[in-house]
Amino acid sequence: MKCFFVYLSNIRARHRETRTTEMNTTATATATINGAKDLKKYIDGNNQLIQQILEEYLRDIQQPAALVHQPTQEIKFPKNTSWNIRADLCRADHSSFVYKRIGLPQFSTFLQKEATLNEALTQLDQLRKMLVTNKQQKKTAIRKIHEIIRLVKETEEIRDQRLPSPTFDFVTTMATDDDDDSAEDDRNDFLLERCDSTIVKSLKAQIETTKQNHRTITRNLLQQVNSIVKAVRHYIVDLKRSAEDNVGEIIHHAEKCRAFIAKCFDYAVLSYCAHAWWHETQKDAMDHGYYHLEVETVNPDDTVFNPNAAATTENNLRICVYAGNTIRQESLAHVYDYDHDLAQAIYTPETICEIEQIIHHFNRANVVSTCDA
Repeated sequence: MKCFFVYLSNIRARHRETRTTEMNTTATATATINGAKDLKKYIDGNNQLIQQILEEYLRDIQQPAALVHQPTQEIKFPKNTSWNIRADLCRADHSSFVYKRIGLPQFSTFLQKEATLNEALTQLDQLRKMLVTNKQQKKTAIRKIHEIIRLVKETEEIRDQRLPSPTFDFVTTMATDDDDDSAEDDRNDFLLERCDSTIVKSLKAQIETTKQNHRTITRNLLQQVNSIVKAVRHYIVDLKRSAEDNVGEIIHHAEKCRAFIAKCFDYAVLSYCAHAWWHETQKDAMDHGYYHLEVETVNPDDTVFNPNAAATTENNLRICVYAGNTIRQESLAHVYDYDHDLAQAIYTPETICEIEQIIHHFNRANVVSTCDA
Protein backbone atom coordinates (compact mmCIF):
# COMPACT_ATOMS: atom_id res chain seq x y z
CA MET A 1 0.00 0.00 0.00
CA LYS A 2 2.89 2.33 0.77
CA CYS A 3 4.35 1.82 -2.71
CA PHE A 4 0.95 2.56 -4.19
CA PHE A 5 0.87 5.97 -2.51
CA VAL A 6 4.45 6.60 -3.60
CA TYR A 7 3.39 5.85 -7.14
CA LEU A 8 0.50 8.31 -6.85
CA SER A 9 2.80 11.01 -5.52
CA ASN A 10 5.18 10.44 -8.42
CA ILE A 11 2.31 10.83 -10.86
CA ARG A 12 1.34 14.14 -9.24
CA ALA A 13 4.95 15.29 -9.37
CA ARG A 14 5.03 14.58 -13.10
CA HIS A 15 1.80 16.48 -13.76
CA ARG A 16 3.57 19.32 -15.47
CA GLU A 17 5.61 16.96 -17.61
CA THR A 18 2.53 15.11 -18.83
CA ARG A 19 0.53 18.28 -19.53
CA THR A 20 2.00 18.47 -23.03
CA THR A 21 1.02 14.87 -23.68
CA GLU A 22 -2.53 15.52 -22.52
CA MET A 23 -2.76 18.57 -24.79
CA ASN A 24 -1.51 16.53 -27.71
CA THR A 25 -4.06 13.83 -26.91
CA THR A 26 -6.86 16.39 -26.95
CA ALA A 27 -5.58 17.89 -30.19
CA THR A 28 -5.47 14.56 -31.99
CA ALA A 29 -8.85 13.54 -30.60
CA THR A 30 -10.57 16.70 -31.87
CA ALA A 31 -8.74 16.94 -35.19
CA THR A 32 -10.80 17.75 -38.30
CA ILE A 33 -9.65 15.88 -41.38
CA ASN A 34 -10.63 17.28 -44.77
CA GLY A 35 -7.91 15.81 -46.93
CA ALA A 36 -4.58 14.05 -47.25
CA LYS A 37 -2.62 16.91 -45.65
CA ASP A 38 -4.82 16.95 -42.55
CA LEU A 39 -4.62 13.17 -42.36
CA LYS A 40 -0.83 13.23 -42.63
CA LYS A 41 -0.65 15.76 -39.80
CA TYR A 42 -3.04 13.66 -37.71
CA ILE A 43 -1.01 10.47 -38.22
CA ASP A 44 2.27 12.20 -37.37
CA GLY A 45 0.70 13.70 -34.25
CA ASN A 46 -0.50 10.31 -33.06
CA ASN A 47 2.88 8.71 -33.75
CA GLN A 48 4.50 11.37 -31.57
CA LEU A 49 1.86 10.80 -28.91
CA ILE A 50 2.52 7.04 -28.91
CA GLN A 51 6.23 7.74 -28.55
CA GLN A 52 5.57 10.05 -25.60
CA ILE A 53 3.34 7.48 -23.91
CA LEU A 54 6.00 4.81 -24.46
CA GLU A 55 8.73 7.03 -23.01
CA GLU A 56 6.58 7.79 -19.96
CA TYR A 57 5.83 4.10 -19.57
CA LEU A 58 9.51 3.13 -19.69
CA ARG A 59 10.34 5.97 -17.31
CA ASP A 60 7.65 4.84 -14.86
CA ILE A 61 8.95 1.27 -14.70
CA GLN A 62 12.40 2.66 -13.87
CA GLN A 63 11.22 4.53 -10.79
CA PRO A 64 12.50 3.18 -7.44
CA ALA A 65 9.11 1.71 -6.51
CA ALA A 66 9.19 -0.50 -9.60
CA LEU A 67 12.74 -1.76 -9.14
CA VAL A 68 14.15 -4.58 -7.07
CA HIS A 69 17.57 -3.47 -5.95
CA GLN A 70 20.28 -5.75 -4.71
CA PRO A 71 21.33 -4.16 -1.42
CA THR A 72 22.72 -7.39 -0.01
CA GLN A 73 24.27 -8.81 -3.13
CA GLU A 74 27.82 -7.99 -2.05
CA ILE A 75 27.26 -9.02 1.56
CA LYS A 76 28.59 -12.56 1.71
CA PHE A 77 28.53 -14.30 5.06
CA PRO A 78 31.21 -16.85 5.85
CA LYS A 79 28.56 -19.51 5.37
CA ASN A 80 26.45 -18.76 2.32
CA THR A 81 22.92 -20.10 2.61
CA SER A 82 20.19 -21.23 0.25
CA TRP A 83 18.27 -18.06 1.11
CA ASN A 84 20.81 -15.99 -0.82
CA ILE A 85 20.09 -18.13 -3.84
CA ARG A 86 16.34 -17.72 -3.34
CA ALA A 87 16.80 -13.94 -3.20
CA ASP A 88 18.72 -14.03 -6.48
CA LEU A 89 15.98 -16.14 -8.04
CA CYS A 90 13.39 -13.65 -6.83
CA ARG A 91 15.27 -10.79 -8.49
CA ALA A 92 15.46 -12.82 -11.69
CA ASP A 93 11.73 -13.48 -11.44
CA HIS A 94 11.04 -9.74 -11.29
CA SER A 95 13.30 -9.10 -14.26
CA SER A 96 11.37 -11.74 -16.19
CA PHE A 97 8.08 -10.20 -15.05
CA VAL A 98 9.11 -6.78 -16.33
CA TYR A 99 10.47 -8.16 -19.60
CA LYS A 100 7.19 -9.92 -20.34
CA ARG A 101 5.33 -6.63 -19.98
CA ILE A 102 7.66 -4.62 -22.16
CA GLY A 103 8.72 -7.22 -24.72
CA LEU A 104 6.12 -10.01 -25.07
CA PRO A 105 2.69 -9.06 -26.46
CA GLN A 106 1.07 -12.26 -25.15
CA PHE A 107 1.72 -11.06 -21.59
CA SER A 108 1.53 -7.29 -22.02
CA THR A 109 -1.79 -5.51 -22.50
CA PHE A 110 0.22 -2.37 -23.26
CA LEU A 111 1.87 -3.99 -26.28
CA GLN A 112 -1.48 -5.37 -27.39
CA LYS A 113 -3.13 -1.94 -27.25
CA GLU A 114 -0.12 -0.39 -28.96
CA ALA A 115 -0.35 -2.93 -31.78
CA THR A 116 -4.06 -2.19 -32.23
CA LEU A 117 -3.38 1.54 -32.36
CA ASN A 118 -0.49 1.13 -34.80
CA GLU A 119 -2.65 -1.03 -37.04
CA ALA A 120 -5.33 1.68 -37.12
CA LEU A 121 -2.71 4.31 -37.99
CA THR A 122 -1.40 2.05 -40.74
CA GLN A 123 -4.90 1.84 -42.20
CA LEU A 124 -5.16 5.62 -42.02
CA ASP A 125 -1.85 5.97 -43.85
CA GLN A 126 -3.09 3.63 -46.57
CA LEU A 127 -6.22 5.75 -46.94
CA ARG A 128 -4.04 8.85 -47.08
CA LYS A 129 -2.09 7.36 -49.95
CA MET A 130 -5.36 6.57 -51.70
CA LEU A 131 -6.48 10.18 -51.23
CA VAL A 132 -3.21 11.42 -52.72
CA THR A 133 -3.47 8.97 -55.61
CA ASN A 134 -7.08 9.99 -56.25
CA LYS A 135 -6.12 13.67 -56.33
CA GLN A 136 -3.23 13.01 -58.69
CA GLN A 137 -5.42 10.93 -60.97
CA LYS A 138 -8.00 13.72 -61.07
CA LYS A 139 -5.38 16.30 -61.98
CA THR A 140 -3.89 14.02 -64.62
CA ALA A 141 -7.28 13.27 -66.19
CA ILE A 142 -8.32 16.93 -66.25
CA ARG A 143 -4.96 17.97 -67.67
CA LYS A 144 -5.33 15.44 -70.47
CA ILE A 145 -8.85 16.65 -71.25
CA HIS A 146 -7.59 20.24 -71.39
CA GLU A 147 -4.87 19.09 -73.75
CA ILE A 148 -7.50 17.47 -75.97
CA ILE A 149 -9.55 20.68 -75.88
CA ARG A 150 -6.49 22.64 -76.95
CA LEU A 151 -5.88 20.27 -79.85
CA VAL A 152 -9.52 20.49 -80.88
CA LYS A 153 -9.36 24.27 -80.87
CA GLU A 154 -6.17 24.25 -82.92
CA THR A 155 -7.85 21.90 -85.42
CA GLU A 156 -10.86 24.17 -85.61
CA GLU A 157 -8.67 27.22 -86.15
CA ILE A 158 -6.85 25.50 -88.99
CA ARG A 159 -10.17 24.55 -90.51
CA ASP A 160 -11.39 28.13 -90.16
CA GLN A 161 -8.36 29.36 -92.10
CA ARG A 162 -9.46 27.23 -95.02
CA LEU A 163 -12.76 29.03 -95.53
CA PRO A 164 -13.94 29.96 -99.15
CA SER A 165 -12.53 33.07 -100.84
CA PRO A 166 -14.20 36.49 -100.31
CA THR A 167 -15.66 36.41 -103.85
CA PHE A 168 -17.35 33.14 -103.10
CA ASP A 169 -18.52 34.53 -99.82
CA PHE A 170 -19.87 37.63 -101.58
CA VAL A 171 -21.77 35.55 -104.05
CA THR A 172 -22.99 33.30 -101.37
CA THR A 173 -24.15 36.07 -99.10
CA MET A 174 -25.83 37.85 -101.97
CA ALA A 175 -27.74 34.79 -103.01
CA THR A 176 -31.49 34.96 -102.70
CA ASP A 177 -31.85 31.30 -101.79
CA ASP A 178 -33.12 30.97 -98.22
CA ASP A 179 -31.25 27.72 -97.76
CA ASP A 180 -27.92 29.39 -98.62
CA ASP A 181 -28.60 32.22 -96.19
CA SER A 182 -29.40 29.71 -93.51
CA ALA A 183 -26.17 27.84 -94.19
CA GLU A 184 -24.15 31.03 -93.98
CA ASP A 185 -25.77 31.98 -90.68
CA ASP A 186 -24.98 28.55 -89.22
CA ARG A 187 -21.37 28.87 -90.33
CA ASN A 188 -21.02 32.31 -88.80
CA ASP A 189 -22.60 31.10 -85.59
CA PHE A 190 -20.07 28.25 -85.46
CA LEU A 191 -17.18 30.62 -85.87
CA LEU A 192 -18.44 32.97 -83.25
CA GLU A 193 -19.06 30.16 -80.72
CA ARG A 194 -16.31 27.77 -81.70
CA CYS A 195 -15.16 27.29 -78.05
CA ASP A 196 -18.56 25.87 -77.28
CA SER A 197 -18.67 23.43 -80.11
CA THR A 198 -20.23 20.06 -79.55
CA ILE A 199 -16.86 18.40 -79.03
CA VAL A 200 -15.63 21.08 -76.64
CA LYS A 201 -18.89 21.03 -74.70
CA SER A 202 -18.62 17.28 -74.37
CA LEU A 203 -15.04 17.58 -73.17
CA LYS A 204 -15.96 20.26 -70.63
CA ALA A 205 -18.81 18.10 -69.44
CA GLN A 206 -16.32 15.26 -69.09
CA ILE A 207 -14.19 17.50 -66.87
CA GLU A 208 -17.12 18.16 -64.56
CA THR A 209 -17.96 14.45 -64.52
CA THR A 210 -14.36 13.61 -63.67
CA LYS A 211 -14.34 16.13 -60.83
CA GLN A 212 -17.60 14.77 -59.48
CA ASN A 213 -16.38 11.18 -59.64
CA HIS A 214 -13.18 11.98 -57.79
CA ARG A 215 -15.10 14.05 -55.23
CA THR A 216 -17.28 11.01 -54.61
CA ILE A 217 -14.21 8.83 -54.14
CA THR A 218 -12.70 11.38 -51.78
CA ARG A 219 -15.90 11.60 -49.77
CA ASN A 220 -16.08 7.80 -49.44
CA LEU A 221 -12.44 7.62 -48.35
CA LEU A 222 -12.94 10.37 -45.78
CA GLN A 223 -15.93 8.51 -44.38
CA GLN A 224 -13.67 5.51 -43.77
CA VAL A 225 -11.05 7.82 -42.26
CA ASN A 226 -13.53 9.39 -39.85
CA SER A 227 -14.75 6.00 -38.64
CA ILE A 228 -11.17 4.92 -37.92
CA VAL A 229 -10.38 8.25 -36.25
CA LYS A 230 -13.26 7.71 -33.84
CA ALA A 231 -11.82 4.30 -32.96
CA VAL A 232 -8.31 5.76 -32.56
CA ARG A 233 -9.59 8.07 -29.82
CA HIS A 234 -10.61 5.04 -27.77
CA TYR A 235 -7.37 3.22 -28.63
CA ILE A 236 -5.31 6.09 -27.25
CA VAL A 237 -7.27 6.08 -23.97
CA ASP A 238 -6.89 2.29 -23.75
CA LEU A 239 -3.14 2.58 -24.39
CA LYS A 240 -2.62 5.11 -21.59
CA ARG A 241 -4.79 3.08 -19.23
CA SER A 242 -2.95 -0.15 -20.01
CA ALA A 243 0.37 1.62 -19.43
CA GLU A 244 -0.80 2.72 -15.99
CA ASP A 245 -2.13 -0.76 -15.21
CA ASN A 246 1.13 -2.42 -16.26
CA VAL A 247 3.17 0.01 -14.18
CA GLY A 248 0.90 -0.71 -11.21
CA GLU A 249 1.37 -4.45 -11.67
CA ILE A 250 5.14 -4.06 -11.87
CA ILE A 251 5.19 -1.90 -8.74
CA HIS A 252 3.04 -4.42 -6.87
CA HIS A 253 5.29 -7.28 -7.99
CA ALA A 254 8.41 -5.32 -7.00
CA GLU A 255 6.92 -4.63 -3.57
CA LYS A 256 6.33 -8.34 -3.04
CA CYS A 257 9.83 -9.15 -4.28
CA ARG A 258 11.46 -6.66 -1.93
CA ALA A 259 9.51 -8.11 1.00
CA PHE A 260 10.57 -11.65 0.06
CA ILE A 261 14.21 -10.63 -0.41
CA ALA A 262 14.15 -8.86 2.95
CA LYS A 263 12.91 -12.10 4.50
CA CYS A 264 15.65 -14.00 2.71
CA PHE A 265 18.23 -11.64 4.16
CA ASP A 266 16.72 -12.01 7.61
CA TYR A 267 16.85 -15.80 7.33
CA ALA A 268 20.42 -15.64 6.04
CA VAL A 269 21.37 -13.63 9.10
CA LEU A 270 19.46 -16.09 11.28
CA SER A 271 21.27 -18.99 9.65
CA TYR A 272 24.65 -17.33 10.25
CA CYS A 273 23.86 -16.65 13.90
CA ALA A 274 22.31 -20.09 14.43
CA HIS A 275 25.43 -21.71 13.00
CA ALA A 276 27.56 -19.93 15.59
CA TRP A 277 25.07 -20.66 18.40
CA TRP A 278 24.84 -24.39 17.68
CA HIS A 279 28.56 -24.99 17.27
CA GLU A 280 29.37 -23.02 20.41
CA THR A 281 26.60 -24.21 22.75
CA GLN A 282 24.92 -27.32 21.34
CA LYS A 283 27.54 -29.37 19.55
CA ASP A 284 29.42 -31.97 21.56
CA ALA A 285 33.00 -30.87 21.98
CA MET A 286 34.14 -34.41 21.29
CA ASP A 287 32.20 -34.57 18.05
CA HIS A 288 34.53 -33.61 15.21
CA GLY A 289 32.06 -34.29 12.42
CA TYR A 290 30.86 -31.68 9.94
CA TYR A 291 27.34 -30.33 10.36
CA HIS A 292 25.33 -28.11 8.10
CA LEU A 293 22.54 -25.81 9.38
CA GLU A 294 19.53 -24.65 7.43
CA VAL A 295 16.70 -22.30 8.30
CA GLU A 296 13.63 -24.01 6.91
CA THR A 297 9.94 -23.25 6.77
CA VAL A 298 7.23 -25.68 7.86
CA ASN A 299 5.53 -25.22 4.49
CA PRO A 300 8.03 -25.94 1.66
CA ASP A 301 6.09 -23.62 -0.66
CA ASP A 302 7.15 -20.68 1.50
CA THR A 303 10.71 -21.09 0.28
CA VAL A 304 9.69 -20.21 -3.29
CA PHE A 305 8.71 -16.67 -4.16
CA ASN A 306 5.01 -16.31 -4.82
CA PRO A 307 3.57 -12.77 -5.08
CA ASN A 308 0.09 -14.09 -4.27
CA ALA A 309 1.09 -15.96 -1.11
CA ALA A 310 1.18 -14.52 2.37
CA ALA A 311 4.57 -13.78 3.93
CA THR A 312 6.15 -16.43 6.10
CA THR A 313 5.94 -15.83 9.85
CA GLU A 314 8.55 -16.69 12.42
CA ASN A 315 6.20 -19.26 13.95
CA ASN A 316 6.63 -21.37 10.81
CA LEU A 317 10.43 -21.51 11.02
CA ARG A 318 12.72 -24.17 12.34
CA ILE A 319 16.47 -24.71 12.60
CA CYS A 320 17.55 -27.99 10.98
CA VAL A 321 20.97 -29.50 11.57
CA TYR A 322 22.24 -31.95 8.95
CA ALA A 323 25.20 -34.26 9.34
CA GLY A 324 27.59 -33.72 6.47
CA ASN A 325 27.33 -31.30 3.59
CA THR A 326 23.84 -32.36 2.57
CA ILE A 327 20.22 -31.60 3.35
CA ARG A 328 18.82 -35.09 2.78
CA GLN A 329 16.20 -36.21 5.22
CA GLU A 330 18.25 -39.20 6.38
CA SER A 331 21.07 -36.82 7.32
CA LEU A 332 18.83 -34.71 9.59
CA ALA A 333 20.39 -34.77 13.08
CA HIS A 334 18.51 -32.11 15.06
CA VAL A 335 15.45 -29.90 14.61
CA TYR A 336 14.73 -26.78 16.69
CA ASP A 337 11.46 -24.89 16.47
CA TYR A 338 12.19 -21.20 16.17
CA ASP A 339 10.45 -19.23 18.91
CA HIS A 340 11.15 -16.28 21.16
CA ASP A 341 13.35 -18.21 23.57
CA LEU A 342 15.45 -19.66 20.77
CA ALA A 343 15.81 -16.21 19.22
CA GLN A 344 17.10 -14.85 22.54
CA ALA A 345 19.66 -17.64 22.65
CA ILE A 346 20.77 -17.30 19.01
CA TYR A 347 21.03 -13.50 18.77
CA THR A 348 23.77 -12.88 21.28
CA PRO A 349 25.49 -9.49 21.51
CA GLU A 350 28.61 -11.05 19.99
CA THR A 351 26.83 -12.38 16.87
CA ILE A 352 24.87 -9.16 16.44
CA CYS A 353 28.13 -7.22 16.57
CA GLU A 354 29.63 -9.46 13.90
CA ILE A 355 26.63 -8.91 11.64
CA GLU A 356 26.81 -5.16 12.16
CA GLN A 357 30.47 -5.15 11.22
CA ILE A 358 29.79 -7.13 8.05
CA ILE A 359 27.01 -4.77 7.03
CA HIS A 360 28.98 -1.67 7.98
CA HIS A 361 31.91 -2.91 5.91
CA PHE A 362 29.69 -2.68 2.84
CA ASN A 363 28.21 0.70 3.88
CA ARG A 364 24.94 -0.78 5.09
CA ALA A 365 23.57 1.34 7.90
CA ASN A 366 20.40 -0.56 8.80
CA VAL A 367 20.39 -3.76 10.83
CA VAL A 368 17.61 -6.26 10.10
CA SER A 369 14.75 -6.26 12.55
CA THR A 370 15.47 -9.76 13.87
CA CYS A 371 18.82 -8.55 15.26
CA ASP A 372 16.93 -6.25 17.62
CA ALA A 373 15.30 -9.20 19.39
